[in-house]
Amino acid sequence: MSALGLRLITWTLMAMAIMFTVSLFVALIAVLLLTSLWSLLCGRKPQVAVWWTRYRDMTRRMTTGGSWSSQRPQGRTAGDDTNVVDVQAREVRDAPRQLPPQD
Repeated sequence: MSALGLRLITWTLMAMAIMFTVSLFVALIAVLLLTSLWSLLCGRKPQVAVWWTRYRDMTRRMTTGGSWSSQRPQGRTAGDDTNVVDVQAREVRDAPRQLPPQD
């Protein structure tokens, strides 16, 4: 193979790599915009914003001396009473079990 042939193959492969990278970037932007639009139409916060918030919180924990493996505390905390609903308790009696009819 001549030097011109190798040079042509090299330039062709580089052009294909650039086209692949650009098309991947365009596809990523399209998916990002479509999912953000869908989230806004459904009235939810876009998932990208949720991911960015979680990443930012994780990096803040790292800068304050935490570790990457430290997760949010499991279980309830003292200030986690926002989802509490008071209801009236009532007794539930066992009903006699009825077997389905056999053919």
